[in-house]
Amino acid sequence: MTEAEHTQRRFWSRTGLGDIAVGIDGSDASRGASRWAADLAHVTNARIRLVHALQQHLSHADTDREKYDSENRVAGRRLLRSARAEIHGVDPDVVVDSILSGSPIARFLGSVSMTADLAVIGGHRSGPLSDVLFGYKSTRIVAESDCPVVVWRPHSAAASRRPAVVVGVDDSESCTRAIDGAFWFAHTLGLPLTAIHLDSHHRGPNAGHDRPPLDRLAKRIAPAASRFTDVTVHLHCIESSAEHALVRASASAQLVVVGSRGLGPITGPLLGSIGQSLVHSSHCPVLVVH
Repeated sequence: MTEAEHTQRRFWSRTGLGDIAVGIDGSDASRGASRWAADLAHVTNARIRLVHALQQHLSHADTDREKYDSENRVAGRRLLRSARAEIHGVDPDVVVDSILSGSPIARFLGSVSMTADLAVIGGHRSGPLSDVLFGYKSTRIVAESDCPVVVWRPHSAAASRRPAVVVGVDDSESCTRAIDGAFWFAHTLGLPLTAIHLDSHHRGPNAGHDRPPLDRLAKRIAPAASRFTDVTVHLHCIESSAEHALVRASASAQLVVVGSRGLGPITGPLLGSIGQSLVHSSHCPVLVVH
């Protein structure tokens, strides 16, 4: 996708939000994701598309496969109806479409995301086993999606005391789009925005009061700030690892926003290392912007 196409696809370059695709798998995390999407749709008048991928059957026996597929589809439809009911409990006027797919969830959400403005999935608490089972699936979905993705994680108790949208800032192109997205969400949700520039190079005891880094950060966010003049902005330059600083900031945030590249070395073809860490370890929902 070219930069021009990216610009056209950014929903925050428009006045409204169209479609939100929500991945549903029956877990508490996916229920949290659908409720979060419902709250956003209530504010933005967006439409929600619920997506559920059927479990793959490993047996080669045709009779077993047919019985399993039939039961799986019944369970999938029941799950989608339950999710629709929960969304309408938040706002009965939200338009909800349901999609049942036999394809793997990452692949199918990737195709749905080509016409969606935002995808929302549930994120699972990290740990040696859950990282293998769920963390990889989350990063695959983020990587294969053609639109921004929110990986929902439950908020910590501190988030209600000083709510804000937090964006990690560097010089990457995806970060430019992440800044736009962070301002859009701050404006839409009526929250202040905290922009954090991460600098791992120590410059001495007075580095925290060094004006040039703050000036560069202010210049970096200036185009988005000029479009969303109602958003209160706080600037921070932190000498710390990006991973540590953003995970710590997520403990008191409503949403953390990052680009899909930058803020650290790229660990592979799926997602930058900081994005992977936040998907696994954040204390609040994470928006990853391509």
